[in-house]
Amino acid sequence: MNNRKITRLCPFCEACCGLVVEVNSASRQVISIKGDKDNPFSKGFLCPKSQGLRLLEDDPDRLRRPLVRRGKDFVETDIDSALDEAATAIRKTREKCGNDALGLYIGNPVAHNLGLVIYGGIFALTLPSRNMGTAGSIDHIAKVVSSTELFGSEALIPVPDIDRTDYLLVIGANPMVSNGSLVTAPGWPRRLEALRARGGKLVVIDPRRSETAEVADSHIAIQPGSDVFLLLALVNVLYAENLVSIGTLADITKGVDDLRNLVAPFSPASVAEKTGVDAEVIHRLAREIAKAKSAVAYGRIGTTAQKFGTLTSWLIDVVNILTGNLDREGGAMFPLPVTPALIYNQTYVDGIAPNNRWRTRVKGLPEVSGFSPVATLPDEILTPGEGQIRAMLTLCGNPVRSSPNSARYAEALASLDFMASIDLYLNETTRFANVILPPSGHLEQVHYPPFSPPYMVRSYAKWDGAAFPEETPGDGELLLRLNARILGIEPAALEEQALKGMIAQTLAADAELAEQISPADCFNAVAVHQGPARFIDLLIRCGPFGDRFGARADGLTLTRLQEMPHGIDLGPMIPRLRETITTTDRFIQLVPPLMKQGLASLRDELTRQVSDSTLLLVGRRHLRSNNSWMHNIGALAKGPDRSFLEIHPDDARDRQIFDGATVLIRSRKGQIQVTARITDRIKQGVITLPHGHDHGDDSTRMSVAAKMPGANFNALTDEDEWDSLSGIAVLTGIPVEVALQ
Repeated sequence: MNNRKITRLCPFCEACCGLVVEVNSASRQVISIKGDKDNPFSKGFLCPKSQGLRLLEDDPDRLRRPLVRRGKDFVETDIDSALDEAATAIRKTREKCGNDALGLYIGNPVAHNLGLVIYGGIFALTLPSRNMGTAGSIDHIAKVVSSTELFGSEALIPVPDIDRTDYLLVIGANPMVSNGSLVTAPGWPRRLEALRARGGKLVVIDPRRSETAEVADSHIAIQPGSDVFLLLALVNVLYAENLVSIGTLADITKGVDDLRNLVAPFSPASVAEKTGVDAEVIHRLAREIAKAKSAVAYGRIGTTAQKFGTLTSWLIDVVNILTGNLDREGGAMFPLPVTPALIYNQTYVDGIAPNNRWRTRVKGLPEVSGFSPVATLPDEILTPGEGQIRAMLTLCGNPVRSSPNSARYAEALASLDFMASIDLYLNETTRFANVILPPSGHLEQVHYPPFSPPYMVRSYAKWDGAAFPEETPGDGELLLRLNARILGIEPAALEEQALKGMIAQTLAADAELAEQISPADCFNAVAVHQGPARFIDLLIRCGPFGDRFGARADGLTLTRLQEMPHGIDLGPMIPRLRETITTTDRFIQLVPPLMKQGLASLRDELTRQVSDSTLLLVGRRHLRSNNSWMHNIGALAKGPDRSFLEIHPDDARDRQIFDGATVLIRSRKGQIQVTARITDRIKQGVITLPHGHDHGDDSTRMSVAAKMPGANFNALTDEDEWDSLSGIAVLTGIPVEVALQ
């Protein structure tokens, strides 16, 4: 009799699939999780990861009470004692060594947690440090930088209008498995099937015949890290064959002739050997995308986490611009979100870009949006001097498995004076903490996707209330309390101060609204809600669909959104770049100075050769996990080994490797042993492994993950390899030697 059904958005990736969750209120148990067929955005689609909402609740290894270190061991304590210990240590470190002595690592799950995004922003503003980094710097900041240079804002990242395009070019992405990234479109399999049904074409560029390539009309196997050369050659053909047709944006596009000269040396014939793609294939690709009724090029982590990630990201948009497919139906468009970007949302100010305003202390890497690249945080910990990190806070992340040269990351964390973590697990990273603060489960917290709205292919919104009363504080509440204790003020006062600051900023940017409502009345209007809901209500009401505090009678408010169990779909993307571009002169900067600077280094790279014995390592994803997420959930971790090495038959034969053999992979940073699987799915000269494996450390408490086979991909990656324009770490195309063990 206590069973009831609620709707909720899945919080485990960017797709935001709608779920129907049956729960028992008395026992606080999840009975079942199914796709919400009435959700207008996802229409019933879901993937296996959705079951994590139930399985995480039941995981016996999940921490339920805070842990504090006593000698070499951890002991349980109460929340207030743990918060006091962490706050005291962090405050003393800052007072003794300065603001930059506190480092912050923000893991990928933070982007899907409303409380952490809201209160994380408050933390960064009130406890500033140059040593704060996010998982974005091993994922997508190259795209953030390129979009800023082209359009003036970090948040103006165009997404593919996959529901209306006639030609979709996917580069370095596998949305059939990942469910999409930097584009929120739940149900990629269904959407790609619809593309084919209406006579459209799907082309995939990837070193591996991925799950997405398997359903494509054409698969182009490229040499890892050479995408920049293929795209330069493609642009070369557009100019050479008079296929450039910018269309309606021609009058606000600068640099068209300048770009023609820059790409002239990069003919298809000149890049064929470097890319492994025949010149005629590049010619054909350029003609197809230029002549399609509508077309869009879309790239993801395979194009960003590489040595020329920013240039590659820029060139993808250049292709869309030159073929007239930017800001038009069926092309690359700019979503109209119900709420704006809350992460990486800075713009040009007084002609200054929100990146490279300062550089890191040790290696001189550029900041982006105020964050340092996470790959260099160990440098900042291990290198003495002013600004050295001595205390660390990690939020829902495991950089000892997810960041380059993980052995050095472990060494660095072990050397700290103090470390605190907000995390569900005692894992490879949090084992170095002095205090671990476990949050309540997802279903005990309200949910609104803070990262995804600016990337949604439709203007969609949904609010999820908590399924169960909170027994312990959520992630965001823990961070708010810690922040307040460090500053010596009450959490409510800190939150109120931040909300009033957001209101003042909002009204300052909207003169019409400022004439209509006072800051005090605005605060009182949203203060009917609690916690992060107040911030979201403000953003909704001031947004493009909001009620503007009564001025628009049919406008949206959080209260109205709460009454819509399946959310609200407010329509497809519309052309809007002219109104939103924020470059200094409000022109598209087709060839920004930063990109010219990057192109200057390409000539030597074009002729650089690798040893005949060297193979190039790339990563891969699995539908049942998100890198290292969910490896401790038995129902998702079970089944055949998915951590094996994929190697081409010719490469295996040359090394006398047989199917199922144990092989040694060695890079200049480390070595691992894995099981080999011989397959022609991978390009000759390339091998592939999944990220996030190897959980056998005795000091962790992840009993299921510890039994999983697999080795640590990031024991091989190199913290000294990065994209010079954005600081993003190189995680694809790692040179390695492979031998039978």
